[in-house]
Amino acid sequence: MPPGSVPPNEPAAREPSRAVRPYRRTMLDRYGPDFARVLTAVGWSSLGAVMLLPVGLYYGPRGWPVPLAMAVYYVVGLVVMTTVAVQLPRPASAVAEFYLAPTGASTPYEEQFSQEQALVMQGRVREALASFEARIAADATGIAVRIRAADLYAGPGGDPARAAQLFREAQRLPDLRSGDDVYVGNRLADLYLGPLQQPARALVELRRLLDRYPDSRIAPQLRQAIASLKARHVSDERPR
Repeated sequence: MPPGSVPPNEPAAREPSRAVRPYRRTMLDRYGPDFARVLTAVGWSSLGAVMLLPVGLYYGPRGWPVPLAMAVYYVVGLVVMTTVAVQLPRPASAVAEFYLAPTGASTPYEEQFSQEQALVMQGRVREALASFEARIAADATGIAVRIRAADLYAGPGGDPARAAQLFREAQRLPDLRSGDDVYVGNRLADLYLGPLQQPARALVELRRLLDRYPDSRIAPQLRQAIASLKARHVSDERPR
């Protein structure tokens, strides 16, 4: 047996493991995350209290011994300034959050469908579509899931007819927001002009969007698209 080799069926020698010292809580751990801010406030307030001592000695009660007056004024100034320094950021922070932080009313939550996205990235498009279909069957009013599934059907899913069907279902749901309505209408128009080869239906979708949003910033583009579509593809007649 070569020198230094390990005999068969015997475990190799292991280096002795170093003992892990338990974590010892610090003062900041004991008194919570605000304690560091309190210490900072005390430090700055102590400096401010020293600077205000001449004011207290000048305007304060007469007849006190100077050392006693200085001690009293310093403690009072320190307590007052520390309290203000600790409490002042709270309303300021609340105001900033009110105006700057997103709220549920301004940006409602939308599910990200991470499971289906992961399946698509792995090339398992059929499984992602099956997952979407299960979600759709379980949620009769789900707008986002229908739009996301329709996008997948229109692309890698290779079923533009099912995509158009899901887009139309989303259009009929009562909670459809204007941004989603415009997106769905444009996607339907793309499908009708492209793989479905129904330009008359595309014209209907663009007209519907223009009727609903005549003063929006997309209205000029809609008018131009309608005029171009009428000139190139269909007559000015709605499909029956």
